[in-house]
Amino acid sequence: MGKSIFVTGIAGLLGSNISYLLRDDYHICGIDRNAIHIKDVDSYVGSVLDFEQLENKILEEKPDYLIHCAALVNVDGCEEDPDYAWKINYELTKRLTEASAAVGAKMIFISSDAVFPGNQQGMNREEDEVKPISVYGKTKAAAEQEVLKNPRGLVVRTNIYGYNFRDKSSFGEWIKKSLEDGLELNMFYDIWFSPILVNELAGILKRCMEEDVSGVYHICSTGAISKYEMALEIRKQFGLSGSINKASMKNFEFKAPRTQNMGLDNTAICKKLGITISTPQQSVAEFKRLWDEGYPQKLKKGGYE
Repeated sequence: MGKSIFVTGIAGLLGSNISYLLRDDYHICGIDRNAIHIKDVDSYVGSVLDFEQLENKILEEKPDYLIHCAALVNVDGCEEDPDYAWKINYELTKRLTEASAAVGAKMIFISSDAVFPGNQQGMNREEDEVKPISVYGKTKAAAEQEVLKNPRGLVVRTNIYGYNFRDKSSFGEWIKKSLEDGLELNMFYDIWFSPILVNELAGILKRCMEEDVSGVYHICSTGAISKYEMALEIRKQFGLSGSINKASMKNFEFKAPRTQNMGLDNTAICKKLGITISTPQQSVAEFKRLWDEGYPQKLKKGGYE
């Protein structure tokens, strides 16, 4: 096998799917605080905050690519403990950028739509002003700048969902399970985002590595959808019943301010790679198809059928 990838947060939603889907094309290794068992993938349990151990592992592995998925993504959690958020989301990224440069690896940083203020009309583009309103968004925005100090660095702004290797739920899985359990959902009609299935994102990241894409790109669904509309689409595609109520973010109190318009424009990456990316509705249809094919079970078995 030729080239290798080192993945931080390898047991997470994106990390585990990257490992499972790309393991035949790359030698993949990585770190997570949770164990993961995927055939032909090397991983070890450890803390990404043990910088010395992590840097030594990267120096030992000398990967061609470093995909940095590990992060503190709980928006309210970041607001409650900003010091920890800055350590995980910014300082770790800075150290990884330096380590990847030391071994000549291409650094791919998984960033967020929360770097934008969320108050503009239309879709957020790469060239629009980055002005985060939450601690989470601020840590991600600062980390982006560290990655971009290396001309080969790639910043990927995205919003993901899909099937987890671990026993936890992505946004899509949570909606599906809640409806199956007969729970009544209150979903925001005034928060818009551009969710992409991790399977599709993994394939696009592969293209980005093959073509050595660098800079800042929005890799997300084509168009935006409200959280309320997303829930309705999942209910429809899976043929579920259950109540989904329209709710406004203005009627809820959060510890962290929320970005209202998180819609991302993916025109630049589509043009760069000559691809089209699914709409949110097409993405949910694929989410259902993967379920019907037994993908979640295959992922959890890690190729050890």
